Amino acid sequence: MRKFPLPQAVLLGLVAAVLVAAAWPLWKGLRASREGGEPQAPEPAPGPLAGLVIVVDPGHGGWDPGAVVAGVKEKDLTLQVAHVLKEILEARGARVVLTRTDDTHYSRTVREDLRQRVALVGEHQADLFLSLHANQDRCHCWGAQTFYQKGGSAEGKALAISIQNRLRERTDTTRYALPGDYFVLRTTEVPAVIVEMGFLSNAAERGRMQQPEYQRTIAEAIADGVVDYRAYISRHPGTAPENPADPGEASPRS
Repeated sequence: MRKFPLPQAVLLGLVAAVLVAAAWPLWKGLRASREGGEPQAPEPAPGPLAGLVIVVDPGHGGWDPGAVVAGVKEKDLTLQVAHVLKEILEARGARVVLTRTDDTHYSRTVREDLRQRVALVGEHQADLFLSLHANQDRCHCWGAQTFYQKGGSAEGKALAISIQNRLRERTDTTRYALPGDYFVLRTTEVPAVIVEMGFLSNAAERGRMQQPEYQRTIAEAIADGVVDYRAYISRHPGTAPENPADPGEASPRS
């Protein structure tokens, strides 16, 4: 038998150890597969929203631009904020489903487009539905505002109030959450809200809504509101927080 010098033997031993370490994960995966199992996916990030599935709906898209003022399109702003909101909610433990991830639509009719967005709630067994929009009017209106379904669940109202309270903290809006009667709120079987992020018809607010920093502020306020909602509902199921009377007029469109 050929004898290796001691340094050579040590080197061969190190090489063998490296090969074994590299092959170990592959062997474990093959073994799990043979036993009928799959390698486990990483667990979701822990956080205050762990376990929640949330559908985030960037309003409009594709052939439907939504409100358009001075070349700024509602569909672009809602998508930009939706991507930031998804990132923040997921960092807090939620699983987020976007109704669209680019400039697309589901149907050539508004009603069918909305119906298919709402259908994602059942498809993904979601817990909440958040629809993002931007407003337009002929008045000098301004301020973000959250809507819940008129005559709907207490949970939907609680979600809207929780989000609106955070919008009032983080932005200069003086508005309160209001009831409304909108298709996506009326037909969604889980707590659902429409968040009007501001008025495109207000030049100052339109400028802010195009800024990435302000878009993140809006997204963080919404995410904070969802956290507050979950904490409130865990303590007071089937109820909604107190909602002061709206000091201004209701937002005229969604």
